[in-house]
Amino acid sequence: MPQIEISEQTNARLLPYVKQLGEAADSVINRVLDEAERKGGDVTLPKLKKASRPSNGELLPESEYWLPILDLLREAGGRAKGRDVINALEDRLRPRFGRADEDVLEMGEVRWRNRARFARLRMKELGLVSAESPRGVWEITEKGERFLEEGGG
Repeated sequence: MPQIEISEQTNARLLPYVKQLGEAADSVINRVLDEAERKGGDVTLPKLKKASRPSNGELLPESEYWLPILDLLREAGGRAKGRDVINALEDRLRPRFGRADEDVLEMGEVRWRNRARFARLRMKELGLVSAESPRGVWEITEKGERFLEEGGG
């Protein structure tokens, strides 16, 4: 596969167009090129909104991620790749997102995806998901199963 090098400046210019952490540069560049072709060579893609400090009520509380994450893990047989859980989580939580959940953070990741990872970290601290799972794998614990059965209470 051919490779090209881009400058740090060009990379920084592409970041506002990244939709999720880890998205391949090739995908971002193709999106820009597709838009250019649709517009006859004139590229003015709308930049994704950069994150600012959200006010109360603009974010879905982190604890609201817990039950859907645990439910997805149970549906997957008790464990799944973190990226698969986060991708599936979007459909379940999107109707409940606040205005700021869709903002793009400086690092290029959509805020709600970042918050889902932090929700998993808190659940790990509480013993709801395993701290012993291999890197990139999320696994529900017996305590997490009980938490899910009790509806979070």
